Amino acid sequence: MSNLTKNASGAVNQQETSLVSKFFYYTGFCVGELSCSVIRANDKRGRGFYFMPDITISNADRNLLQEINGVVGRNLGNISPIKGGYNLKFRGKKKVEIIFHFLQKHPVITGDLARKKLELLQNVLPAIGKDSEVLNREKVIEKCRKDLKDLKLNGLVKESIDLNHFKDDEIGFFLAGIIDAEGSCGFKKSGLRLQPFFAVAMKDLKIIELIKDFLNCGNIHVRTNDGLYHWETSKISDVLKVVEIFMTRYPSKLKKMKDRMKNLRRTLNDYTPRSRNFGKMI
Repeated sequence: MSNLTKNASGAVNQQETSLVSKFFYYTGFCVGELSCSVIRANDKRGRGFYFMPDITISNADRNLLQEINGVVGRNLGNISPIKGGYNLKFRGKKKVEIIFHFLQKHPVITGDLARKKLELLQNVLPAIGKDSEVLNREKVIEKCRKDLKDLKLNGLVKESIDLNHFKDDEIGFFLAGIIDAEGSCGFKKSGLRLQPFFAVAMKDLKIIELIKDFLNCGNIHVRTNDGLYHWETSKISDVLKVVEIFMTRYPSKLKKMKDRMKNLRRTLNDYTPRSRNFGKMI
């Protein structure tokens, strides 16, 4: 094979890898906005009750939820309005299994809470349904329901997860989804000045640590008011770097976040170090 052919082949492979990596955005976004449950519903024919697994993704951007419905759930989810946004629900065994099929190909890179929620729900699926052959299946299902509630209330002890088998682009797109779901950026008051910031806050420490390590900037602390792990950078050069990463290399899909980053970048680029009235100008 000639060098030209090798180079062309390498470029095609790299492009294909990048296209596959982009799907990790949806995994990251789902992790940030995900809830898992097993619904106990009354039979409409008055024959007792039955159980249904449920995965719900919530956000204010209906268009993005519709895109996720198509890419992740083969358009089988249902979108319904809630206060301040929308729910994208995948309810029922077949629909939930489609979500797990997507996550098997594009797995959660890190995040103990998200991984545990999904693990609990996936493990209980064989016990759900009238044709199930699982012994004491009602007991198995009720234990799963209890474990999911406990996880939501109490969190989870940290687990060690190996990240070495994930490519940088996969991690980058995964974090782009996380940032759309849980991130914020803009300006906040610092004394008499306005200070730029980029931040992400979550219950899941592993994800917050990954953000800091991958972006190589910012600091982490635990918020006293809600116990969330909070990563933030406020150095102008680092804020601009992070904005550039999630506007170009691993682009945001959430309209609100895209608009915030554009405004932040425009304002910071207009600022020059010679001006001492930066805070008053904004």
